[in-house]
Amino acid sequence: MEDLDEEKITAAFDELVSESVIVYGPHKSIECEAEGYPLEFRVCEHLNKKPHTVGAKLGPVFDKSRKWGPGSDMYCPDERLILGQLNYTHDLALNLFCVDRPQLLMLTLDSYQRQFDPLALDDFKAALELLRLFPSMYVIYNCSEAGGCSRIHKHLQGLRGPPYAFEYMVRASEEKLNIPFRYFTHHFAQTLRSASASEVLDVYKALIDRTRDVLEIGPEDICPHNVVLWDDTLIVIPRRKGFTEGASANTGGMMGCVWVPDEGQVNEWKRLGFANVLRELGVPSA
Repeated sequence: MEDLDEEKITAAFDELVSESVIVYGPHKSIECEAEGYPLEFRVCEHLNKKPHTVGAKLGPVFDKSRKWGPGSDMYCPDERLILGQLNYTHDLALNLFCVDRPQLLMLTLDSYQRQFDPLALDDFKAALELLRLFPSMYVIYNCSEAGGCSRIHKHLQGLRGPPYAFEYMVRASEEKLNIPFRYFTHHFAQTLRSASASEVLDVYKALIDRTRDVLEIGPEDICPHNVVLWDDTLIVIPRRKGFTEGASANTGGMMGCVWVPDEGQVNEWKRLGFANVLRELGVPSA
């Protein structure tokens, strides 16, 4: 894995895009505000090919592809998607449906692990290894369908940083700026690349306890939430819904960058009210 760098994985990504293995294309950017909170809608027509809900069928090309393990609902149509392994517990792979160039997946080698479970020590070991390998990327986790996931084989994603609204979110706590939804943050004394997985896990567990309190759920209940790992910061966002009417968002969307296949979905957000959508998907801040 040490011989991997962003130049090499971007070259591999471009090759697979040129062969139509990876679905990626140009996007139109529309910038808005949700009561001061910055939003960017990336309108990507190629996302029409992406499944947006758990159980949604993929295109016929995947019928001939192998699944990512016996318990998986994710497919590997080309072995070149796999870049290597992280921590001996996760495959590091290029994502099939991309908005960023490149966009990465970390899938558990145990294909029976599920996306509705909280992150564990091995997940953080893999995530921190990715951050060390690719310092310009951040890691997200969409926990459960209410948290914005569309596949149930447990996986994290690597995206190009920083998260769109990250700087605003940092300033919000200092300047009392408005954010429509509840969230919890922890800033480590060093960057996450220098932190230990056990240290990050301990903080995460404490934030999940607070998330359960906000959602008014018990310790055995599924706890829908989003996770962001960037720079020196861990963010956990409690989630109530994956969709509200015609609007949806995963972790990236809650962090200000919403991926949609057409402008009709932007108009739906506008009709409902940008801040209202974020409040419905998350937990209202007031």
